Amino acid sequence: MNIKRNCIFLLDKEKGRSDAKIRYRIKWDGNTVAFNVGHRIDIDKWIPDAQRCKNNTTHGIKKTHSSIINRDIQKYQDICDTVFFYFEQQNISPSPEEFKNEFNQRLGKRVKPERTIFEYHIEFMIEQGHESQWSDSTYKEHRTIQRRLKDFAPNLEFEDLTQKGLSKFIDYLQTIQVNSKKKGLKNSSIRKNLDNLKWFLRWATSKGYNKEMAFTTFQPKLKEVKNVIVYLTWEELMKVYNFKVPAICSHLEKVKDVFCFCCFTSLRYSDVANLKRTNVFEDHIQVTTIKTYETLRIELNDYSKAILDKYKNETYADNLALPVISNQKMNDSLKELGELCGIDEPVSITYYKGGERYDETYKKYELLTTHCGRRTFISNAIMLGIAPEIVMRWTGHEDYRTMKPYIAIADKAKKDAMDLFNKK
Repeated sequence: MNIKRNCIFLLDKEKGRSDAKIRYRIKWDGNTVAFNVGHRIDIDKWIPDAQRCKNNTTHGIKKTHSSIINRDIQKYQDICDTVFFYFEQQNISPSPEEFKNEFNQRLGKRVKPERTIFEYHIEFMIEQGHESQWSDSTYKEHRTIQRRLKDFAPNLEFEDLTQKGLSKFIDYLQTIQVNSKKKGLKNSSIRKNLDNLKWFLRWATSKGYNKEMAFTTFQPKLKEVKNVIVYLTWEELMKVYNFKVPAICSHLEKVKDVFCFCCFTSLRYSDVANLKRTNVFEDHIQVTTIKTYETLRIELNDYSKAILDKYKNETYADNLALPVISNQKMNDSLKELGELCGIDEPVSITYYKGGERYDETYKKYELLTTHCGRRTFISNAIMLGIAPEIVMRWTGHEDYRTMKPYIAIADKAKKDAMDLFNKK
């Protein structure tokens, strides 16, 4: 939810006076509230467009310095943004009274009443999300854990999260209805939920909100297996790259090109969706990644150059370099494209729910997503003999351990290749 609003600082001028009170007016969804900022400003020293006092000026009878007034103006703006974000995370458009109460609490005008664990969790999301520049997917993960905690125990308190309480929550996650066909989360998903809950509890403990420390030693035995890395072999990649998309499904042409571009550059979906023409140079692209904020220089090869050249005369919004559709639509289209291309090698997936093992087999095209492009680049780069250290310079990986699964893939490919000699 995104609440549209109009916020402005106004001077309440009085006849015969050269200064005026400053008022912060906030409008949204037909509601209006206003707050007195607590300063008088000399009217001729106010910059309406900048919404600030002129630098190095003093104001009112008290001769309050502009730096103090401007600092308080910024404080009111920050609190306003935080309060709106607080309600947006609950999918609520607040009433004027609700907004004023929350604003005044954060302004420190009255002591905050005791809050529920879920209200503390919203504060956690606001603070940590701002500090760590969370992506939309990270916010979604934490809203999911809050929803599951509410469903598990609507009146939950920190004191309930003992070893026994945490165990009950794990049991609950193993039995919840995931959708109309599936019941119970995979152990890997439960581990992710637990990690996010512990993150919140560490934060709450550091703030003095939580005193129950059972979470620090709580380690449930959850059987897990390493995720299968789904990627295209070089032969499969070439099959997709050279595929002539039928006219009846022409929408797949752009999907094919964007996906292949990721396969030849290692870009994540978020980065290819943000790739602008100004990021493209003659022999390389330079991007600052959305996820890690790293600036990467990625050299272009013949394939990636050809894709860029194909669209160089096209015009897209925000000066984008490629015709990227939404991630969800692209994931759906990739499965359709993969099936048409015959990317149907069987892939076995093993996972656990509680102590029960599940083995499922899919055709590879059923597992294709935008992130497979990045995995395809890394896997093939290493199998082509490019040093992992160089690959990491392109991908932005800082931890060598993250490359180990791909090195293992390359080692297996080498062994399979050597086995060919045994068949001669």
